[in-house]
Parts: sequence; structure tokens; C-alpha cells
Amino acid sequence: MTDVAELATSRSEYNKQLVRRYQEECMHRQNWDNAAEYLAEDLVIHIPEGVVPAGRDNALTWFRECASWFTSLGIEIKFAVADDDTVFQLQELHFEHTGDFMGIPPTGKRFSIAGLAAFKIRDGRIAEHWGLYDMDGIPAKLGVELPAFK
Repeated sequence: MTDVAELATSRSEYNKQLVRRYQEECMHRQNWDNAAEYLAEDLVIHIPEGVVPAGRDNALTWFRECASWFTSLGIEIKFAVADDDTVFQLQELHFEHTGDFMGIPPTGKRFSIAGLAAFKIRDGRIAEHWGLYDMDGIPAKLGVELPAFK
């Protein structure tokens, strides 16, 4: 791994580079073995709050499950800002549907979803993550209409 400190010129730039390297290395390439370099052991995921119990191992279990539904085709960062301990991104995530998702068998369809993400950095690692993504819109992107809830 390239030392992100070599790429950074300030704390905020370091934080942006740390998050971006994590996204490329772990989330896109699914190289989970390097996750400890980027994620705090007590990582908290807030997407939505309570779905993923606190802890890096729990987060990695969740990320692997998501990766079983969709193969990452890339993470496009439309806009990013950072300060001493926080990174905020406007993202577009690109996927191929390669696994069972909400009872929908793999379609092989490619799609993108927009999202907003925030990362809290502590001691050079991602300690918290918030994300807002249009998960409810995915079935329609896969060509499936789910029944409306009453």
C-alpha cells in the first residue's frame, strides 16, 4: 500500500486520500485483508443506524454480504470536502447485479445509484460512516416491480 501520508499535503487532504484508498482497495477491489489499515477496530456504521452492530468485523461481514448481491464496477466521487476529522462525499456507485437481492435472482444488469457519505477519522483510521443511498430504487433499476406496501 502506498503510504497516504506521502500523498497528503494537509490533514484534510490526508483524510480524503485515506477514505479514497479504502474505497478503492477494499470496497471496489474487495481486498478485505487490508481493511485493518483503514478501519478502526470499533468502527460504527450508521446506514441506517442499528443495522450493523459496532465493530470492524461486523462491518466487514455486512460489506461482504452487500458484495454478494452486487459486483462493484467503480466508485465515482462527484464532490468531496474534508476537515481535520471528517470527510463528506457526493458519490455515484456503479454495480452489476450478480447475486440474490431481496429475492431477486441475479440479472447481470448494470446500474448506478447516487449517494451521500460521511466518514469520521480517528487516529488515522475510519471510525464512523454514515451513508444515504437510494436502495429502494434498485429493484426498478433491475427491471423488477415490487408490490406496494399498504
